Amino acid sequence: MNLSFFIGPILGGIIGLITNGIAIRMLFRPIEAIKVFGLTLPFTPGLIPKEKPRIAKSLGDVVANNLLNENVIKNGLLSKEVDDKIANAVNGLIAKKSTSEETLRELFYSFSGDQRGEQIITEVSTKIVDFSYERMVKMELGPLLSEIAVTEIVSNLQGSMFAMLINENLISSAKVKMSEIIERMVVEKGEGILGNIIEKEGNNLLGKRLCDLYNEYEDRIPEFVTWIISSYHQLIEKNIGSLINALNLSKLVEDQINGYDVLTFEKMILEIMHKELSAIVWLGGLLGCIMGLVMSFV
Repeated sequence: MNLSFFIGPILGGIIGLITNGIAIRMLFRPIEAIKVFGLTLPFTPGLIPKEKPRIAKSLGDVVANNLLNENVIKNGLLSKEVDDKIANAVNGLIAKKSTSEETLRELFYSFSGDQRGEQIITEVSTKIVDFSYERMVKMELGPLLSEIAVTEIVSNLQGSMFAMLINENLISSAKVKMSEIIERMVVEKGEGILGNIIEKEGNNLLGKRLCDLYNEYEDRIPEFVTWIISSYHQLIEKNIGSLINALNLSKLVEDQINGYDVLTFEKMILEIMHKELSAIVWLGGLLGCIMGLVMSFV
């Protein structure tokens, strides 16, 4: 057998391996531009170091617009798997605390801290009072309550000695006067009354032991879990757009990549594409071997 027949394929394979290996290496090297007599040598710096800012921006755009856009994130957050995890977490917490002597206030403070918890309770109470007071004023309770009150009074006076003194003018006048008094009381004292009621009922609720609450509302736990999940969905639906805009994922990814030095960025790419880049090197060797084999027949 003529061994010279194998020289072409062997040399071709070696050349293919070397050239593809060098080409891949030159993606990352040299890191800095090389200048000779003030002129920058071609292919320096390597393609990755040279184009790193553009690559970072492109990757940021791809992630923000395709991989992790608003619809993808929203679908993930509102998936059945997440709902099941929330339900399991809530049910697990309820089951764990079902025999606890701890009060609802103490449980809340364990998550928020005493100072912050008290601040949140005050803020929520204030919002409830403000909302209720505004609705109460808009309801115009004066005419409604005065109508009920005067009708009841007239009904109770029927058959008594005062019945003969009652006429339409007196009734109409009484309604107007009582309506004005009620409206004035609502405006002047309604907010304070509501504040006292909310504070009293809130303290009563927060002061209850968890075991007592569990025994009292055990049959309504599924409704509570459903309400938690529904509130979570509403929160995500309402705020996901502003949240994504605030995060600015494209800029976040771009800045993160630009923050890596070239060597770290190279290591990341090699870890991700090690098999693929190695395959390219061996493919170069295979093609070189084939070309050398062809040349042996020429």
